[in-house]
Amino acid sequence: MRRTATRVAAVIAVSLALAGCASAEPEQPTEPEGPNGYTLSASLDDGSMLWSDAGEESGLTDLILEDADGRMFASCLGTGPLLCIGGPETARGALVIAPAGAERAVMQWYGQEVELVRGESTAPDAPPVFAGVMPPVLAEGGYSLEVFDGAGTVVMAQ
Repeated sequence: MRRTATRVAAVIAVSLALAGCASAEPEQPTEPEGPNGYTLSASLDDGSMLWSDAGEESGLTDLILEDADGRMFASCLGTGPLLCIGGPETARGALVIAPAGAERAVMQWYGQEVELVRGESTAPDAPPVFAGVMPPVLAEGGYSLEVFDGAGTVVMAQ
């Protein structure tokens, strides 16, 4: 009986020690965490992240563009078609809420062509969204946007 009690005590002690070791290590998140309720829609080459949220009641699409350090520098709220540009001079963000069927978006940014990244849809009926971080302005001029469907037809221009 004494040996059985010793074995049971040893098993309990080892189990408690292993449980303590397992709980001491914090769980590592598998993907970045965005603003509450938002879904990661796209990651850009410079480390920026496009977060999106589709309002079920309002019908509005809300986009947030964060830099690699998690600081928001551009946002857009509305229904498509809509182009929003925001952020500091050093990193202007372009956000697009496009019409249904849009597959590709290209900005002409002060003489430079910039292909925008297409975000993944967060809901079945969510409009296509695009984002990009614009390069520094090196020339005179302005900007324009063209959004194309799968056949290459322009479905939005600004």
